Amino acid sequence: MKKLVLIFVCAFSTPVGAEQNACPVSLPIAVEAKLLPVLDARDVASRKNDWWDKGYEKAFTALLEAKDEASKEARVALMDYYVGEAYGEELVCAVALDGGKATSLLELYSSCDIKPTHSTVPRNRTLPLRGYALEMLKKGLVKESCTYE
Repeated sequence: MKKLVLIFVCAFSTPVGAEQNACPVSLPIAVEAKLLPVLDARDVASRKNDWWDKGYEKAFTALLEAKDEASKEARVALMDYYVGEAYGEELVCAVALDGGKATSLLELYSSCDIKPTHSTVPRNRTLPLRGYALEMLKKGLVKESCTYE
């Protein structure tokens, strides 16, 4: 009987904190709602081969300037996509300027494959953008690296 109880306990118990370390299956709804307009505009710009497309620029800038928590996370999620060279630099700085909360999001998105459920835009999880932002944050070089005159 003791063996049966022990087997039952071991089989159906979860280690403490295991659910906290689990990767999300998909983006939170509010985050995806902030990300999708940028991805849609990026897709249009990419198809036209016009990375300075006004619609893309407007959607991208709106996300970078937003201050809410969902937008901050959407910026980190956007780092899985090629956004263009200049926009990539702006994205790294916007994320790094979000500060300490950005570090935990960057680490989460680096270790977990969290993707939107409603986008066909190709992702590339090997882009170095998250690494650049994390390095700036950890070395305390955000203001020096992201201050433009």
